[in-house]
Amino acid sequence: MNAPAAAEPRARPGRWKVWVRSVHLYASLFGLVGALFFGTTGFLLNHEAWFEVPTVTREVEGALPSAVLPDREPLAVVEAVRAEFELAGGLSAYEVEDDLLRLRFERPGEVSDVEVERDGRLHLIQERSGLIQTLTDLHKGDGSGWLGKRLIDVTSLLLILISLSGLVLWLTLPKRRRLGLVALGFTAGLLLIFALYVFR
Repeated sequence: MNAPAAAEPRARPGRWKVWVRSVHLYASLFGLVGALFFGTTGFLLNHEAWFEVPTVTREVEGALPSAVLPDREPLAVVEAVRAEFELAGGLSAYEVEDDLLRLRFERPGEVSDVEVERDGRLHLIQERSGLIQTLTDLHKGDGSGWLGKRLIDVTSLLLILISLSGLVLWLTLPKRRRLGLVALGFTAGLLLIFALYVFR
């Protein structure tokens, strides 16, 4: 009686496949929160009409210190205005019109417009929006500053890495390649139809 043949050992996946799988896994874990955030805020942004976004407007008068006038150092004027009204956010506009200086400070959910007259008088109009507007501003990067823009960059790169590594992993699975091609072709077709509709 012949002894049963020993089972052939299963071939181990190549080292590069293991590396790609690890990259895909950890990029997905790190990018999960960002993907959820941008997916949610993108939906809110696309359907702003569905949600009531309350806006609170504040108007305040003020004056620059006598030592700081509009024709002095611009940075000193900006910082004096910021201190006078306790403004947060970055400076997004600095415009000189005749005897008037216009400044705009922005952060997510808040826009502050300040008019600075030559004699140092100030007029502030500030608009504060609700949570939904704040979230959609973060999605667009409006007023989010250097750190907010870098977070958007990192999340975008992670999503690109997840997509590319997922595509490579899919190509290594012959049994699922046909179904994947159907899904890929369907998605590409939808994107083509959308592009033709937008750029017609």
